[in-house]
Amino acid sequence: MRLLTACLFFFAALGLHAQKVYTLEQCIQLAEERNLSVLNAMLDQELATIARDQSKWDILPDLNGVATHGYNFGRVVDRFTNTFANDRVRTNNFFVQSTFSLFEGGRKMNRIRQAGIEIESAEQAREAVLNDVRLEVVQAFLDVVGLREQIKAAEAQTATTRIQIGFTEALVEGGRLAQAELLVLRSQLAQEEFAITDLQSQHDQRLLALGRGLQLELDEIYVFDVQAPEISTLSIAEPTASAEEVLATVLENNPSYAKAGLDLASAEKGVSIAQGLMLPSLSFNASAGTGFSGLNRRVIGEPALGTPVPFGFTSGGETVFTVPLNFQSELTPFGDQLNQNLNESIGLTLSVPLFNNMRQRNGVAQARIRQDQSRNRVLAVRNDLQRSVLDALVMQRNSFRQYQAAERALEAGTLALDYTEERFKAGAVTSIELSTAKTRLNRNAADLINARYQYLMATKYLDILQGIPVSL
Repeated sequence: MRLLTACLFFFAALGLHAQKVYTLEQCIQLAEERNLSVLNAMLDQELATIARDQSKWDILPDLNGVATHGYNFGRVVDRFTNTFANDRVRTNNFFVQSTFSLFEGGRKMNRIRQAGIEIESAEQAREAVLNDVRLEVVQAFLDVVGLREQIKAAEAQTATTRIQIGFTEALVEGGRLAQAELLVLRSQLAQEEFAITDLQSQHDQRLLALGRGLQLELDEIYVFDVQAPEISTLSIAEPTASAEEVLATVLENNPSYAKAGLDLASAEKGVSIAQGLMLPSLSFNASAGTGFSGLNRRVIGEPALGTPVPFGFTSGGETVFTVPLNFQSELTPFGDQLNQNLNESIGLTLSVPLFNNMRQRNGVAQARIRQDQSRNRVLAVRNDLQRSVLDALVMQRNSFRQYQAAERALEAGTLALDYTEERFKAGAVTSIELSTAKTRLNRNAADLINARYQYLMATKYLDILQGIPVSL
């Protein structure tokens, strides 16, 4: 009920605005620009590009600077004066360090190659999403166009029924036909009008669904409509392409299959990266640092002689005195300490993996499993595409044969209805027989439209699979 109310509100609002009409190509373009899945796929491309750039930056050496400010409490050996501190001492450390990897088993180069493959995979993933979006738009668009054809055919039949009712009313008034004949035709008209209303409701719902699929804003939905050539004017040709030819073209151009192959290539690089972890690595290290200590003091001025103090005795018993020197000192300034404590270092580090809890070996095993999974996905995508191609070809050929049969049936039904109408006017048949002939003709017309629609849908689906631009 709510859906019906929304549809009524939607199409009532259309009358208050000037409609904006879209062709199939314009609908597809709009969906490609606004669809959220497509936008997310584009973001995945950007992430893959950033990851590739980062893998290249990882080749360069790193450079880090560190600064500390702290206080020591209690007895501790000061690193700058190599003396014991027994009170609170302020310390500062400043240093920069850099590490440059000389050899890592080829992991970084393989990671760059893998990142490049993943960019291509993200691009193909985006194209695969675009194909899904195109298919959804084509399906909804053809639904709308097909329903309009059915509405048009049903309205034509209803117009004929109204003419027949007018003719029958005259015959009933003249006493040539019974009232029951008129009632049957009026019942037929009511059924046809109900069918038109039902088709119109389906059309409105599909048009609204197409607008939502295009991510239209509310004010855009109010004025949204589609335009396409009548289905009856589109050519229907007998399919001639073989499944092998179509499948070969699909496998060459389909982005889903290309993505699966790129994912397999990425997984192969993943195996090489995991194997590189089992090899030794060699890196070059360099650092420079300095610091400040609250215990670092320096002498200022000249030393002064202090009061002599006994130091010892000679062998003769005489007292020996020593004269201490008194020094004045001050905390060594911050800048002077930084210069005094400056130190640099360089070195090479060789790391040989001997035993790391089987992490490297299990990592290689996991990478090989992911490689096998990617290989299976390639086969799965190929099988899905083959099944889709065969299904679409079967639908296309069956629809063509159904179209031919429905065309013959429509032609025969039209002749039969014309003959029945003439006999009805002559009073040779009843209105029930006339109604039966009209119902049969309506069904033949609907079958023809459905067969043409199925043929077009299968054809456009094959075009999308093969990378052929979609148009009507």
